[in-house]
Amino acid sequence: MPFLVLDIQLVVQGILYLASFVIGFAVSIPLGVTTINFGGQCILYGDVKWQNETFFRYTPTDMHNCNFAIYLNVFGCIFYSLGMVIYHGYAMTRKDPNIGSQMWVMPFILVNALMTVIIFISSCMISVGFKVFCDGLLSGNEKGARVKSCADGQQWDWNRYGTDYTTDTYYTYLAVTQTATWTSFLVWSVQVILGIFRFIRNRPLRSKDQFHDPAPSVDSPGNSKTPADLENFASIQSTA
Repeated sequence: MPFLVLDIQLVVQGILYLASFVIGFAVSIPLGVTTINFGGQCILYGDVKWQNETFFRYTPTDMHNCNFAIYLNVFGCIFYSLGMVIYHGYAMTRKDPNIGSQMWVMPFILVNALMTVIIFISSCMISVGFKVFCDGLLSGNEKGARVKSCADGQQWDWNRYGTDYTTDTYYTYLAVTQTATWTSFLVWSVQVILGIFRFIRNRPLRSKDQFHDPAPSVDSPGNSKTPADLENFASIQSTA
């Protein structure tokens, strides 16, 4: 069967890039919709100050706290991952079990490592910002508000405080965003590990190609360079 000759690691990495592509939507869309629902304001790190058991003031935070995660996932996870899915998909159509040793490795290790670090920072920003906002709502217990969870705010009428917010989904959407962004971090971490493994695995192959005896010269008596020799020579490419 054609599938059996594929590089299994190549298939796994392609699936991980596809997962990153999908997860990018799971992070950016809920966070973006929540921002829209709060009048174009970022809810992360939002400041909630309770005046009494029934009234509080909400102050939004800088939009950069939300835009960083949104743009990172749109341009980094979605577009970059889509390009890598196409790249790996094309490689798999070659049906060459050695195609993995002929692909670039080191540039993608560096890019993926950078993506992993940035996504980790973004994930921390989302989690901490979400917690700060929820802690503000829960602090109402000190005023006698009896707030059981951060999700309770989805049942309140925020517009009576002079706003025009849609607040019935913010906790659900931010919970999805938080779960998705940490899942994305794990996926990219595995992607980096697999890239390093491929680089290490390909080095013996590259060394073997470099020190392999050259093919007989065309001018040597009784020898001629066959099409197979030319094909093998053309297939030797840098693996880093």
